[in-house]
Amino acid sequence: MPTSHQRRVRQFMRLAGQDTPKDLEIPDEATRVLRARLILEEALETVDALGVSVALGDADLHYDALRLTVEREADLEGVVDGCADISVVTIGTLVAFGVDDEPVLEEVDRANLRKFGPGSYARQDGKWIKPPDWEPPDIMGAVGLGGRGAASATRASGDSPAEQGAEA
Repeated sequence: MPTSHQRRVRQFMRLAGQDTPKDLEIPDEATRVLRARLILEEALETVDALGVSVALGDADLHYDALRLTVEREADLEGVVDGCADISVVTIGTLVAFGVDDEPVLEEVDRANLRKFGPGSYARQDGKWIKPPDWEPPDIMGAVGLGGRGAASATRASGDSPAEQGAEA
């Protein structure tokens, strides 16, 4: 049984014109490359937000410099295990920051579904590009820190998010 979050993600994918099969299947190469690209992009953005840089040897690793190539058939068991592990690690990171996942996932899902407004389109590689007037998710509101601009106010005031939340 899919979670409500998975149902919202499926809706997003359908709106973006991506396949959402009901039965087990190995997607085509273009879909596999798209999923790999999206996973790496989000992972590297998160690592950067953690204040950590990534390097390969002496060179910094940047998403735009990555080249993805399909070299073999997909391993369904390995993909499912890896996605479950990624979910555990990312939810564990929210736990480590004291963040409840459900309100954040709901806010991000709502923002993702707003990406289908006028001016949005699918790139050739399948990634959906948001419309010019799209508003990002209100992450700080979802975590209970006052909504848009709260992160800037926290930095400006010198209060930690925990201290600011305690005042509310």
